[in-house]
Amino acid sequence: MKRIRQGWNTLRRSRRSGVSLIVALCAVAVLIGLSLSIVYSSSMLLSRANRKIGRERCYQLAQSFAQVLDSELQEYKTIKPELDTNFAPEGCFYREVNNILAEDTGLGIYDPDRSDETTACYNAGSTEDNYGRITILLRDVTDVQDPITGDTFAYDDRDEGTEKAEQTTFNRHQVWVGVKAEKGADSYMYTTEYRRKDSFQPIYTWKGEDGVSGQFPVYWVNGRFCRSANGEEPVEPKVIGEGADARTEHVEISYTYDINNPTYSRYEPIHKPAARTTGGAADE
Repeated sequence: MKRIRQGWNTLRRSRRSGVSLIVALCAVAVLIGLSLSIVYSSSMLLSRANRKIGRERCYQLAQSFAQVLDSELQEYKTIKPELDTNFAPEGCFYREVNNILAEDTGLGIYDPDRSDETTACYNAGSTEDNYGRITILLRDVTDVQDPITGDTFAYDDRDEGTEKAEQTTFNRHQVWVGVKAEKGADSYMYTTEYRRKDSFQPIYTWKGEDGVSGQFPVYWVNGRFCRSANGEEPVEPKVIGEGADARTEHVEISYTYDINNPTYSRYEPIHKPAARTTGGAADE
């Protein structure tokens, strides 16, 4: 009987030790699980932070490059050295945009179904470079053009009339400029739309009274109207009659525009800034 009692006590002690061991193992498993979840959460946060840094880097690069293009596009107003000493030189961004907007030789209006054919694309660098890859996209997104019309003014208002004729601008084109920066798997598209305002060379017509000076083309040169573009043969209204009956003929100047001879073209931003794409793989 004594041996049976001793065996029973030994079994009870062993059972308690087994339960304690199981409890201890469960506690260790819980701690290990918590540790792993903390490590996983930290790695996810770190990964997100790295992606955010990458996207921010792409944004800064795209924005900086777009600002440089914006400055150059608005710096120039003509390609003609005879009109402005600060004319746009060959190879500059201003001329490149003018080329894609040209009526006969440009890209034509942007068509989503023919995106490759109606989008000018310029690349520099690589996604693996320290500064990433830059892509410049240009599209002609012109929708409505101002009609080019002239006007008429009295000869006595010639200073104000010619100034208006030469300074009138017409909204003729609209261009979309996209700058895409890519670095690794991150990218950012920074876009701006510009409206181009054109001015053209006026074509003046002298309209005197019938039977007096008549009607003929004239040129505004150095503050006076001339029959010749080089300033020769200046013309003025004629005096009709003599003495108390003398009067100066009534003359009007009408003008139209030579649409094939633009003088100045100015680019003005319409929507600025405008972000297209952030993060992830680059897209167009």
